[in-house]
Amino acid sequence: MNGSPDIIPCETGLAKTDWHLLESFRVAGRLQHVTRAAEQLGTSQPSLSRALARLQTELGVPLFERVGRSLRLTRYGELFLARVERALGEIEEGRRELADLTEPERGVVALGFLRTLGAKFIPELVHRFNVAHPSVRFNFVQNNSAAIEEQLERGALDLVFVAVPPGRPGLEWVRVFDQELVLIVPRTHALARRRQVRLREVADEPFVLFKEGHAIRRMTDDLCRAAGFAATSSFEGDDSSSLPGFVAAGFGVAIVPPESARAAEVVSLRISEPVARRPIGMAWMKDRFLPAGARLFRDFATAAKPAAKRGSASH
Repeated sequence: MNGSPDIIPCETGLAKTDWHLLESFRVAGRLQHVTRAAEQLGTSQPSLSRALARLQTELGVPLFERVGRSLRLTRYGELFLARVERALGEIEEGRRELADLTEPERGVVALGFLRTLGAKFIPELVHRFNVAHPSVRFNFVQNNSAAIEEQLERGALDLVFVAVPPGRPGLEWVRVFDQELVLIVPRTHALARRRQVRLREVADEPFVLFKEGHAIRRMTDDLCRAAGFAATSSFEGDDSSSLPGFVAAGFGVAIVPPESARAAEVVSLRISEPVARRPIGMAWMKDRFLPAGARLFRDFATAAKPAAKRGSASH
């Protein structure tokens, strides 16, 4: 072994390829790791390795190269994966269309949403929907905007709740409600007895921030800029549940959604200037088939706009 990648050998010839084999390749191509792919597919590692070797033999080109214990797609593999994603996506949509024709009130909605919406808004909305449509089930994915929009684009999700219209082409977006963000401070803070604050009043204080790329981080930076200063970071986190803890511990102040401001040792203040409000909406792929259950939920969520009240600061 000289440490260089080993090309997985293949033979020439082309045979009929079954859908199971293509699905195995799709998962392995996405993960580029045999063990994790086998776990996701519910099969053994040797069985998956044999399936991938068989596919390469049928196609007559190397799809993967080994790098240590991982796999890496060759240029042939990258090209073929893009085609397989589209082909299997069409098959899956066809199956869902047929299921819709027979049982329009049944099925599963793959729903993605921002982590900050998981504390209250999504659970309450889905509960109200299930009262009217108890046979529709949900698969939930919580993540940041970029991650759930990417999953929506490749067909892993039907609908996503994100802030502001996505900038990606091919996505349809409708505003559902406005979420008012709040400033949280420790209970021992000089502003803790106030109910509202102008943001420039904390211009000299350190901020507990979301990491770069997070939607609320971008909005925090924009709000501070509008107030005439740039926030100084004392801590940056991924999870909205961790920020109040760092604020309570004295690391600084933070701008968060109201649902993330319920820690016992922090106080929420309304931001009176500038206006700290962001639109939350639902997005889907414009030209892709949307299952009946997802269409029902989309229409329900849109009609339920008045019920989705803005969060307010609490003292």
